[in-house]
Amino acid sequence: MNPASSRSTAESETAGNSRLAPIRDDAMAEVVGPLTVRELPGLDGLSDPAAYLASHSRSFRFAAAMMARSDRARIARVYAWCRYTDNLVDGDDSAEAAERMLASWLQCSWNAYDGRDCGIELVNRVMGEMAEREIPFAYPHDLVRAMRSDLNFTPYADLDALRVYTYRAAGVVGRWLTELHGERDPWMLARATALGEAMQLTNILRDVGEDLERGRMYLPETELNRFGVRVSDIDALRRGSRITPEYRALMERLMDIADADYRLAGEAIPRLPRQFGRAAAVASVVYQGIHGAIRRNGYDTVRMRAYTTTPRKVVLAASALLAISRSRVRSTERA
Repeated sequence: MNPASSRSTAESETAGNSRLAPIRDDAMAEVVGPLTVRELPGLDGLSDPAAYLASHSRSFRFAAAMMARSDRARIARVYAWCRYTDNLVDGDDSAEAAERMLASWLQCSWNAYDGRDCGIELVNRVMGEMAEREIPFAYPHDLVRAMRSDLNFTPYADLDALRVYTYRAAGVVGRWLTELHGERDPWMLARATALGEAMQLTNILRDVGEDLERGRMYLPETELNRFGVRVSDIDALRRGSRITPEYRALMERLMDIADADYRLAGEAIPRLPRQFGRAAAVASVVYQGIHGAIRRNGYDTVRMRAYTTTPRKVVLAASALLAISRSRVRSTERA
């Protein structure tokens, strides 16, 4: 499968939107009731984006350390916005309540993007920086659409359907961050998309058990059928069944797909601005390193959580930084 072509449907939706125009979302407008932005939960945590990043993702914090303080702070703000959006649908609230919170959050974000104070400093800064650099509001809007699909979850029929989700949930974040650092070349943005989608697929593979507890099975039905794995088989793993050869093969197949996207992204990383490129290279190898942890855990992504240990992160980061340095030296020599 060609990773670049398989995401064309989702990318074309965003490309078709005006970069700066407001986006009408009637489905969300229908659920907006008396909820005000100040009623959103957990807003206090957004007052310190760096701490929010540190408490929610050690891997991204580790990668962001490659950047200067001001750039690191900007990345932390975007991460906090994205993670807060995700958290709105993963709490204990009803689907209806979560829909209303997402609608209020999206409206607040659009107001800030449009130059109006929305009442939350983090949102004002993140959206203000987007608007200043003419980064399309379609990116945060698509991410909210992905979170809404989690609330009204429908299993994904095939890889193309899953690609729409991974694009909206993470591909747009790769594009957003890349444009935030001044890069708008379509070739580069396609590879930024690939990195975001690869990370999202790695997340899906790592969190099969956790997602199943929430009633979500992201693994595409065509792939489950291809390897003779039923959702009931995966659910049985939670109750002590052994990991089967079929499940291991399924995990390998999907890790191969993610690896193809990591390789695609790797073509562009040396061309990014230096500090951002270093951070992207480290984030890529650290996240891809989760695949090795999945294998070391015997492919048990139902009862065990795979993660890249700190010593392993250091080794991977050193190799990534050396590779990116060599690539830039070769580019200079060719020039």
